[in-house]
Amino acid sequence: MTMTDQTKIEGSLARGREATSEPPPMRTSELLRQFARDLPADRVTLGEVISGLGDRGLGVLIAVFALPNILPSAVPFGNVPTGIPPLIFAIQLMLGVNHLIVPKFLARRTIGTHWLKALTPKLASALSWFEALLRPRMAWVTVPRAERFIGAIAILLALVSTLPIPFGHNLPALGLVLIGLGLIERDGLAILLGSAIGLIGALLLGLVVFGVAHGLRFIIHARHLRFWR
Repeated sequence: MTMTDQTKIEGSLARGREATSEPPPMRTSELLRQFARDLPADRVTLGEVISGLGDRGLGVLIAVFALPNILPSAVPFGNVPTGIPPLIFAIQLMLGVNHLIVPKFLARRTIGTHWLKALTPKLASALSWFEALLRPRMAWVTVPRAERFIGAIAILLALVSTLPIPFGHNLPALGLVLIGLGLIERDGLAILLGSAIGLIGALLLGLVVFGVAHGLRFIIHARHLRFWR
């Protein structure tokens, strides 16, 4: 075989590998931008929104709804409404649901596309910053059995993030955001980091509540003894 023939064969094999190699998956930020561009002019149903997010819908919605609870709420009980949706999504994650399931009466509800078109690019820009740090790794964390365990942790964090306790929902909400982003990009490290941050926040909140309850009990007991003296 001559050198020329060998070169031709190697070139053919390289082209074959390029032709058979799968294209890289679309980044979630670009998926959101494309979703906003493809929205109809007037209104869209909630079911169409969920369908447009595809198999990344659970992760996207967990991150989006948990994001507001990272910051302290200026409105009393303001963290409760935004804390309930991540709880619903986390339950489905624990049950092994790949695509978000909503009741039919909710799926048929329509949403004005004007604010979706305005909000989605902003979410995509914020997500693109995180995507520079996220990448598929630690695949054993993103297998279905592990995701069900992560779903149980997310349920606990979502419950804590709905408690109307000042500064008590910040770390659990941050943990939920990292878990959601990790699910989107199949980043096991982000999922583990989010779980650890959220559980630490829940533990700290539990210690604070226990300390306050113990202090109140001591004060009540001391006043009771003083009364009887």
